[in-house]
Amino acid sequence: MHLRIFKSGPQRRSEIARLIKVQRSVVDSLWLLRRSTDGGTDYVLFRGGDEPVEMLEGYHLPPQMPFIKRRKWLNRADAQSCRRRLERSEGYRHGAPLF
Repeated sequence: MHLRIFKSGPQRRSEIARLIKVQRSVVDSLWLLRRSTDGGTDYVLFRGGDEPVEMLEGYHLPPQMPFIKRRKWLNRADAQSCRRRLERSEGYRHGAPLF
């Protein structure tokens, strides 16, 4: 009796494709959050795995719709530098998506 640890075939390819899609969606967005004194949340969302990286700055106080303050596109190095600055000096922390 042979035990197959690894599946092969169309079902396995489908599973791998699904995992790659999930991994890309996780990598393609990064949320930085900072609580506001009124109970809302300031957020910065970096979106996009390749260049350019979209950066959205906004505010959200449920049940209201999110408010986008600024939107810009950065190259990857600038986006990483901006993220570090926001975390170090502006009090933002990595968090789960707000919406």
